[in-house]
Formats: sequence, structure tokens, C-alpha cells
Amino acid sequence: MPKEPAITNSNANWVAPIQARMERADYYFQTALKNQREWYSKKAGRQKSWHLFYTIMVILLGAAISCLQVIETAEALIRYITAGLGAAVSVFRALDTLLHPGETWQGYRKASEGMKREYRLYTNNADAYTAAANEDTAYRLFVERVETVLAEEQQLFWQSQAKTAEPQAQASETKPESETTPAS
Repeated sequence: MPKEPAITNSNANWVAPIQARMERADYYFQTALKNQREWYSKKAGRQKSWHLFYTIMVILLGAAISCLQVIETAEALIRYITAGLGAAVSVFRALDTLLHPGETWQGYRKASEGMKREYRLYTNNADAYTAAANEDTAYRLFVERVETVLAEEQQLFWQSQAKTAEPQAQASETKPESETTPAS
């Protein structure tokens, strides 16, 4: 593990503003956001794991179904096992579609990385922060940009939820002809 560079008098002048901004940014993340950056990072990992689990199970069970078809002994048992595996494939695929862990983990990861990026830019006085007139202006800009990252993730979340609700709403609006046409 690399050692931290020693701070000498010659570089203390440029380190102090960075440390002051880091303290301010850390305070914001820990109090105002209640550690949302860490929450997003942790949840992104969990959602990715679920998405990969569902996908791998669909692949493995689908392959097992194909392999079982060539076994010639105990044909009745093979039919039942194949049916059970097919049902499991359907359940895993439905859970993946319904819960959207693939889309969710990407949104969470994007938010987490966006917050980390803003933290680095702010603490190092880079990008838009170089044009700030003073520290208070830079801090307000930092807060606004982090809040924009969070708003974008929330918008993606609600769009994802709307995609799930849309097919369900359409299915409930479509009724079989026998229910909509009066009997003659």
C-alpha cells in the first residue's frame, strides 16, 4: 500500500484549500444527504448481484432443460423435471423484468459515480468550480450539482416504474370480447 505523501511547508499552501473543501463536502454528504453516496454504492452492488443471479439462473436452467431432453431413461420423471425447470426459468425471468435490478443498479451506480466525480471536481477546484467567485459560491454550486445528479437518478427510477405499470394498465384496460359485448 503506498504511503501518503508528507505535507511540507512548501505544499501546505495548496493543500489547505483542498482539505477545507473536503471537510465541507464530507459534512454535506454525511448530514444533508445522510450518507446517500455510500447508500447508492452499496445498493448498486446488491442490485447488480440480483440481476446477475436471475440472468445466470435463466441460462443454467435453460441449458439443463435442453440437456435433459436427450436422456432416454425415466421419461415421465424427465418430463416433470423439465416442466419444473421451465417454470423456474419463467419465474426468474419475470422477477428480473418486474423488479428491474439491471436498470436499477446502473442508475444507482451512475448516481454514486456522479457524486464522487462532483466531490473530486469540487475539492480540486476543477471544471465549473474554477469560475466560482468565492468559497460559498463554489459550495452552493457543488450542492446544486450533486442535487442534480440525485434528481436525474430519481427521474430514471420513476421512468422505470412507469414502464412496469404501463403494460399492467394496458392489460387491465383490454377485456375479452365476451366481457364487453352483451349477450344476445
